[in-house]
Amino acid sequence: MQVRFWGTRGSIAAPGPSTARFGGNTSCVEVRASDGTVIILDCGTGARELGLHLAQTMPQPIRLHLFIGHTHWDHIQGFPFFVPAFLPGSELNIYAPIGFQRGLEEAMAGQMEYSYFPVKMRDLRSRIHFTELDEGFFRVGGVLVETQFLNHTAPTIAYRMTSDGATIAYATDHEPFWNASGRVSQHPGDERHIAFLKGANLVIHDAQYTDAEYRDKVGWGHSSIEYAVDVALAAGVERLVLFHHDPAHDDSMMEQMETMARAHVGRRGQALEVLAAREGLELQVLGSSAVPDMAEASALQHRRIIGGRVLLVSANDQEVAEIEEVLGDDGLVFLRESDMRAALSRGPELLPDIAIIDRELLDGDGDAVLDVLRDRLGRRNFPIVVLADSSIPSDAVYRGEASWTDYLSKPFSPPMLRTRVRAWLARTLMVFDPVERVAPRGEPAASVGDSRARRANLLATVPIFRQLSAEQRDLLLAGASEQTFAPGQVLIRENDPPDRLFAILAGRVRVLEIAPDSPVELIVGELGEGEILGELSVLRNQPRSATVVAVERTHCLVIPQSEFLKVLQGSAELAVSLLRMLAGRLYETDRRLSRFAPDPVTGLAGRRAFHDQYRRLAAVARRRKTGALLLVIDVLQLRSFNDRFGYGVGDDVLRTVADALVEATRTTDLIVRHGGDEFLVFFPDASSGDVDTVIARVNEKIKGLAGKRGIPVAITCNFGVAYAQSPPESAEDLLRVADQDMVRRRR
Repeated sequence: MQVRFWGTRGSIAAPGPSTARFGGNTSCVEVRASDGTVIILDCGTGARELGLHLAQTMPQPIRLHLFIGHTHWDHIQGFPFFVPAFLPGSELNIYAPIGFQRGLEEAMAGQMEYSYFPVKMRDLRSRIHFTELDEGFFRVGGVLVETQFLNHTAPTIAYRMTSDGATIAYATDHEPFWNASGRVSQHPGDERHIAFLKGANLVIHDAQYTDAEYRDKVGWGHSSIEYAVDVALAAGVERLVLFHHDPAHDDSMMEQMETMARAHVGRRGQALEVLAAREGLELQVLGSSAVPDMAEASALQHRRIIGGRVLLVSANDQEVAEIEEVLGDDGLVFLRESDMRAALSRGPELLPDIAIIDRELLDGDGDAVLDVLRDRLGRRNFPIVVLADSSIPSDAVYRGEASWTDYLSKPFSPPMLRTRVRAWLARTLMVFDPVERVAPRGEPAASVGDSRARRANLLATVPIFRQLSAEQRDLLLAGASEQTFAPGQVLIRENDPPDRLFAILAGRVRVLEIAPDSPVELIVGELGEGEILGELSVLRNQPRSATVVAVERTHCLVIPQSEFLKVLQGSAELAVSLLRMLAGRLYETDRRLSRFAPDPVTGLAGRRAFHDQYRRLAAVARRRKTGALLLVIDVLQLRSFNDRFGYGVGDDVLRTVADALVEATRTTDLIVRHGGDEFLVFFPDASSGDVDTVIARVNEKIKGLAGKRGIPVAITCNFGVAYAQSPPESAEDLLRVADQDMVRRRR
């Protein structure tokens, strides 16, 4: 295979005379296989020159494969200037892991909105195909590609490409999973990384920092040159290219880093060719490596993590709040236990997909108690993330590449935790055939031909039915059947009769409603494995109030209404379990409403939302030790405006103040309408010296907007400010201080 470097920088382009030799463009590497397959690794600013070159030299129509490590800007910012994307007939196949909150196509197209670029993605004349990847294998032309998740601040994938016996690995934007002295690593994540690189003829690896620089950059998602060398040596790599150069490193510094890396190899006493990537550098990669075993899952099979069940084992409320905030946008379900005894007892009932455990609760038992948890869950490959202190404990013995215990140091990096959890769930959340599930502990295994016994075992995997006796299960299953629904297939339609209840054995469904004043379907929620649906209509004996659609292949046990009600009337355990489930759903619904329901006049969050979101933001500020400000704004004479001009003008005044606050603050600040004439703004990552600047900016915005909107009265406000270097868990103390400050300012 032939390799050419078109962009070598990370973070942001750094062109100029001081970077002329090693290059100032961001990540972009061209790989050509002997069969003519062209692969482009990342699409940073280097893609502009590459695109011009390809348009001039490749036969038309152009067919390309773009492998994007992740969708951070420095890896995609060259795409809007990539000439082949504008050529009619060109075919671009773009591969990348799914990002945070956005799909691949949406993330790529986002930088081409009119606000940022004159041509939208949909206006390009080439044919573009987007493929979201997980870990596994796939082929492009004659190249076999393997992927593996890296340790970065966003979901990021490494690519290992094999063709004609030669192997190239591309692993940029990666950070050591753990800092260990005296050896490469004792962390399973680093060992998996080494195994992924093993025997490669060429490795292009993130090496943004020196070892001294990395000590101040832990959690930023990048490697030191020493780590890159160490993993390459451990993997038996032939040639290592240092990549993703820091924008602050000029050519002289890059020469020093190249020399330092070679000296590090010399101290290890092993053979490894090392060089730093330069723009224009061309390499020929030859080899005689065997084709790797492809027993792993396909990388093209996307595993949804929405609805994944996370067991949180921690007695630290602040830690739990931080974790829920970090993972809250991924649609995960949180199952909290305050100690390991409860986790071991309730684990089989909760059916978690992953656990996050505070190591302080392991009581010195270390990995042994984790094995007990896996035994009780019946899953040896159950992933557990242990939040540990500054070093991995001595009892955390590495057990090979397939180890399912991960360690993350405290205080943890929020994006690192999020990407670790997403990676583990993507590896393990597969749609299994329920027929192959193991019978619960203590239950006899059913023969293939015994349909009733097999269904009884399947029923026992649903937590709400687990406490039923064998006789009650038989009664419940008297008229039950199994049904499998393809993605997009409707299970329940609005206004259907309440004649059946569905227990989800595998897969996921989405609950939809059509608003009375709109034909648009509203997503009410999603349900997954181990949950039931349709129970409210069955209990009320009323027609269905929503439509339920399968979002992936979903296998259900369908139970008639009559049998369910008979068993419910005779089982206190089932009644209590059902009440707990309904109470949990009501609580979650109320929590979401209090957090997201906007104020009808201003569109801002309300009082309850403030206190809910404040706790999360304050927890982050305490952990980061960055301080926070609370600003209270009281609109003067609002009642007299209403009396004199009517409530329409009063509402216009409130909307003007609200819009001014939005324009005068950052997107990370929390703005709420706290009462009739009172607004609050919570500023995380702010200092006491910012107070006067903030107040002046707010007053200026209010005055400007009021003039533009023709508000017939002058809008004046009183301000109160409270600052805390370590904001309290409850906002009440800060509110009290801000109110006192407002009184002082009035005087």
